[in-house]
Amino acid sequence: MTTNTFLVTGGTGKIGSAFVSLLATDPSAPIVRVATRDPSAPGARLLRALNPSTVVPTAFDVDKPDSLEAAFEGVTRLFVIAPFVPDMAAWHGTVAEAARSAGVSYTVKVSVTGARAPGGDPAPGRIPLSHWQGEQAIRSAGLAATMIRPTIFMQHFLTVPALYQPRAERFFLPTGDAKVAWLDCRDIAAAAAALLTAAPEKRAPFEGKDFELTGPQALTAAELGEMLSWVARRTITHVDGVEAFSANARALGVPDTVKGIYGEAAGGWFSAVENTLFTTLLGRTTTPFARFALDAAAQFGSAGGD
Repeated sequence: MTTNTFLVTGGTGKIGSAFVSLLATDPSAPIVRVATRDPSAPGARLLRALNPSTVVPTAFDVDKPDSLEAAFEGVTRLFVIAPFVPDMAAWHGTVAEAARSAGVSYTVKVSVTGARAPGGDPAPGRIPLSHWQGEQAIRSAGLAATMIRPTIFMQHFLTVPALYQPRAERFFLPTGDAKVAWLDCRDIAAAAAALLTAAPEKRAPFEGKDFELTGPQALTAAELGEMLSWVARRTITHVDGVEAFSANARALGVPDTVKGIYGEAAGGWFSAVENTLFTTLLGRTTTPFARFALDAAAQFGSAGGD
């Protein structure tokens, strides 16, 4: 008999999809509600196909109370992946109150590295502050929760056009010689799944706490270029500098707003390696960049094996 019903917000994104994929094959067969504005959209239907018996795309809109009430009915555990909305505190507050009213027993939230209160030196930027406010909304609702604070995702090489175009000969990363502990976002899903499926006594040490999460190594752009070249079986060159990144964004007709994050990376903000949560839960390190590059070989134009 299934005793747990999970709800994952942002369930059709990269982290959410990886999370659903893991639980879709869980032998305990929890019900996984995938919160989405459109349960009939192709992405939602594809996730349902992973296990039609347990994966249930569910209408979810924080601006529609009836939608929230229906989505949360019977939910025991919650995985919060927030959208980039103007008022993150309000969004989290609404979700947290719905979870409290539904009697959710445990919540995991994806936050961001460096999430912290206003003030201090240095003061938090907009994104860390917004996520800290989201964390606070969950805490204020009295929910038993764990916050995961991930660093920059390896998946930027798949999703940020100004950084890299499929099978291109160059990548534009304005981080200079700074090291960055890039993280595979699938590892966030794995950590969340381990926490949310754990027995209460096993997850107790993690409740009420926040954990930074990074990849297993801090790497320079030059080191990334070497690995990408090995995977592609040709040279992929690193192009440094904010101006080059912005010019590439203009040429492609895409925003260059992520340059601010890369600027922080150039200052060493994302160089620390922190895997305590992950290694404790999973008994292994997070995914190395080389493994990510191999998994995404088609993106980089692999020539195949020798």
